[in-house]
Amino acid sequence: MKTLDAIIADKILDLVQYVLLRFIKPDITVDKVTNLDEKRFEELILKFGIEGIILDVDETLRKQMRNIPKCNQDWIESLKGKLKIIILSNGKDPKIEQYFQKKGIDYIGFAYKPLKRNFLKACAKMNLTPDKVLVIGNSLFNDIYGGQKNNMRTALVKSVEDSER
Repeated sequence: MKTLDAIIADKILDLVQYVLLRFIKPDITVDKVTNLDEKRFEELILKFGIEGIILDVDETLRKQMRNIPKCNQDWIESLKGKLKIIILSNGKDPKIEQYFQKKGIDYIGFAYKPLKRNFLKACAKMNLTPDKVLVIGNSLFNDIYGGQKNNMRTALVKSVEDSER
């Protein structure tokens, strides 16, 4: 059972999220990253010319610093070869960094999102202009606002698969 402090904190965060949504509007909102399936990406490629994605990790691909669930690992694998992928995280987890390194996916940790510097660094590593990139993340401020102020398309992820199947 949640403490009164936890309930109040949740309500404050809900209010902040509500206020931010009035000013920061993602191009796409999905329940989970896996809702961005092959058909949806084909639409994004045709509509916006998307060639690469900047992907957040925590609370987008995994929950509470756990391992990335198999369904999200499979989703990432399904994108390889179709789009360029880079991880941009405000955290730094050597185990997750090593996982992406084995998959051939660059990882930029301690990104200081929403600051522009590492969004642009990610674009440079993918050899793409910002207007060809889709930022996928769970944070309206860090991911969506950060992507938008760099002229990138954005996808807000509302929840994350929390099982480690």
